[in-house]
Amino acid sequence: MDASLQFEIISETFIKPSSPTPTSLRYHKLSLLDQGISPYLLIPVAFFYPNIKGTRWLANEISQLLKSSLSKTLAQYYPFAGRLMKNGYMIDCNDMGAQFTEGRINCRVSEIRKQLSSGKMEDLIFARSLFSGPALANHRSLVLVQLSSFNCGGIVLSVSINHRIADASSVSTFMNDWAAIARQTSDIPSPHLHAASLFPPVDGQQFPKPSPPKLDQGKHVKRILAFHASKIGELKAIALNSGVENPTRFEVVSALLYGCFMSAASKANSGSHSRPSIFVNAVNFRQIIVPPLPQNSVGNFFAYFPTSVDNNAEVKLPELVNKLREGKTKLLKECTENINSILSRQEASHSAPLSTAATETHNSDLYGCSSWCRFPFYGVDFGWGTPSLVYPGTTPGLNLNILILTDMEDGNGIHAHLILKDSELDMSLLEENEVLLAYASLDA
Repeated sequence: MDASLQFEIISETFIKPSSPTPTSLRYHKLSLLDQGISPYLLIPVAFFYPNIKGTRWLANEISQLLKSSLSKTLAQYYPFAGRLMKNGYMIDCNDMGAQFTEGRINCRVSEIRKQLSSGKMEDLIFARSLFSGPALANHRSLVLVQLSSFNCGGIVLSVSINHRIADASSVSTFMNDWAAIARQTSDIPSPHLHAASLFPPVDGQQFPKPSPPKLDQGKHVKRILAFHASKIGELKAIALNSGVENPTRFEVVSALLYGCFMSAASKANSGSHSRPSIFVNAVNFRQIIVPPLPQNSVGNFFAYFPTSVDNNAEVKLPELVNKLREGKTKLLKECTENINSILSRQEASHSAPLSTAATETHNSDLYGCSSWCRFPFYGVDFGWGTPSLVYPGTTPGLNLNILILTDMEDGNGIHAHLILKDSELDMSLLEENEVLLAYASLDA
């Protein structure tokens, strides 16, 4: 990162709900699914708006609109303005508010954009909690917002939301509701905050208390790969010609990347890599279970399915697509037939966390995949237009390799965000992979 680039803080404050939370709603129960998420994990995402200068908006107007509309939004999302309680399964909806940091970066938005692929710009565009250390964990805001202004007149708006209270779908819903309130849109639906009634929590003492991430844990290398629609079409054609029916863009892109991960792991060990690998995909089940849940259900409503392959095996793209499809089909069947299967999966993950189970019990390489495609992040319009880029940040302290797939602005291509542990996989082996580069470009 250019050492001359710094985030100059203008103000730091906490935005409280526009109306106090009723006493009857003071203590909000989390669900069993929420309890399975470490309270130290965040979902960070940044929205790039580089062309505001040509609109009627002034910098102070943008700031005031964001703050006032956030305050109104938090009145609806009142748990987001509270603090996690020590028992691990409740939020004290005390209206302490969301942290809001405002500042300037002395460059153009495009300069930040060009260096995103390395992940080196994240310290500039994402907020850091004003409260640090385990002793202050219960004082930390569940929502961190940072508004960064640039010389060109553009802005980057980032949010980091505690994963224990929201998954990626919830973050997308929250951001779109916030933007709709800023635009003074009528008929904004209230969020559904009833996850605990479906998946009741358990006494937090039944499960090991999560520890804060260590300073030397979770060091990652990041790259962004761009899969344009035409290249995705070529991958679909390969699968189709091998008998795969109606392959999706998610299936072909994730299968290609999984194959490349295995190839890189094998080359790193001179072709003798014998550890199996597990590719774990998260699936949003809101519209899958019976009866389906509203899309604006807030919390963690995802399950995951694993795909396992021996790294010594040469597996072609169509076979990997079929393996991914088989795993997802099995999960969907479980979700539609018996909601208790989701509870059983979650209880198992409490007793054997995913990363530990895969790397220690199974002695396997673990890759986690989360697809944000079709979540309407690119619809977040506060009144000055939609974002030119939606960028998921690196989750601090995450102790595994992660692949996040997001839409491109056109809605057809895919950005693949590779967040890999630098101690496990040499990123250069991926950057030099001819098969990968035939379909993807490094989004520098």
